[in-house]
Amino acid sequence: MGLKLGHNVFIVIEKESEVPLVIEEAADLKVTPQVGLRVRLSSLASSKWADTGGEKSKFGLSAAQLLSVIERFRKAGLEQGVRLLHFHMGSQIANLADYRQGFREAIRYYAELRALGLPVDHVDVGGGLGVDYDGTHSRNASSINYDMDDYAATVVGMLKEFCDRQGLPHPNIFSESGRAMTAHHAVLVMQVTDVERNNDAMPDIENFSDKPEVVQWLVELLGDTDPEMVTETYWRATQYVSEASAQYASGRLSLSDKALAEQCYFAICRRLYNQLKARQRSHRQVLDELNDKLADKYICNFSVFQSLPDTWAIGQILPIVPLTRLDEEPMRRAVLQDLTCDSDGKINHYVDEQSIETSLPVHDVRPNEDYMLGVFLVGAYQEILGDMHNLFGDTDSVNVYQDADGTVRHGGIETHDTIEDMLRYVHLSPEELMTYYRDKVAGAKLTARERTQYLDALRLGLTRSSYLAG
Repeated sequence: MGLKLGHNVFIVIEKESEVPLVIEEAADLKVTPQVGLRVRLSSLASSKWADTGGEKSKFGLSAAQLLSVIERFRKAGLEQGVRLLHFHMGSQIANLADYRQGFREAIRYYAELRALGLPVDHVDVGGGLGVDYDGTHSRNASSINYDMDDYAATVVGMLKEFCDRQGLPHPNIFSESGRAMTAHHAVLVMQVTDVERNNDAMPDIENFSDKPEVVQWLVELLGDTDPEMVTETYWRATQYVSEASAQYASGRLSLSDKALAEQCYFAICRRLYNQLKARQRSHRQVLDELNDKLADKYICNFSVFQSLPDTWAIGQILPIVPLTRLDEEPMRRAVLQDLTCDSDGKINHYVDEQSIETSLPVHDVRPNEDYMLGVFLVGAYQEILGDMHNLFGDTDSVNVYQDADGTVRHGGIETHDTIEDMLRYVHLSPEELMTYYRDKVAGAKLTARERTQYLDALRLGLTRSSYLAG
């Protein structure tokens, strides 16, 4: 139908079982369909999404299946419609060398199909073009060691060189670089709604001679400021606070003494943190641990499972930066947690300069401050993959456009899912809930004004966002 409407449509065969239906429909419509054949490559790239390519791929034809499909099209007199070769090596291919290896195998199929008399003049190179999420320009799973020009030069250059050497015509090239095309189009903006600070209290150590020995050890370490003993001090302090916890569990340490031991320990950690040097190799392990231990917890108005599911499911790294107080250096570190009641509802890894850390540099949030964070490069499938865990629905979204003259304008505002929407999604009737609540209010010992207030509160609540209102 697409061909009769004037569209250049290709039907890509990914499974042998699809062939009879194509042949049948072609006969009914009296057309020769334009067909593409997806081959299953043996080459496998190093990627979290490598299973979309390689021999274990869900899609694609093996060498034997490919020959069988071609023969079936010949018998149906449709072989001249086979005009496209398709393959897919995987998504987010970090190492360009992996792509070159697979591409060498793929373009051999182009030569073989032409040798079999098929008029193949299009090659769909599939996906694989990655995004440099962590900014390291490396072979890490969250990065790529090439850029767009390198990728294009590899695809076009290798195919041209091969065709020239084999005396083959240069085909038209299609690509399906979905991730690279979509990742940049969306940013998640979230507000910090609450802060659980690390133990900043300074211990009262004026009179500690009567304290248990393990507490005295920690107090003494607190006074040890020798810069040459930074790592040794940390390991000793960690050993002592562990001993304090064990003594408390066995009843040999009081609650107040345990609290003093912990305060001393964290005071030691804060002092040592300022003495450690990131470029000194012997300090790196301790610095990494302290980045984790001294981090605050920033509760943010979002759901990991709805808005950033890949950070939870596969450890996807996404760049996150403060959108507030950009003229101030962030002096604290934090772990970002969402509103869900799930312990997995947090972000575990963060891009920090040239490394991946377990906490994020942030500012100390002021009272009543609207402190905003931006999560970038979420356009690659996060919204569509999100689920409604804990009944957190869609957030507000705003489309931003840039005109040819550089003018930025906003439009196409889409509002959030309401609590009422989420109840309906799980087949609960807000109307029935309201009726039940109205009966409860009517039977309670309330004034007429109180009844009205109670009913209005529920009615208004059902129309609000499933997230915290600003």
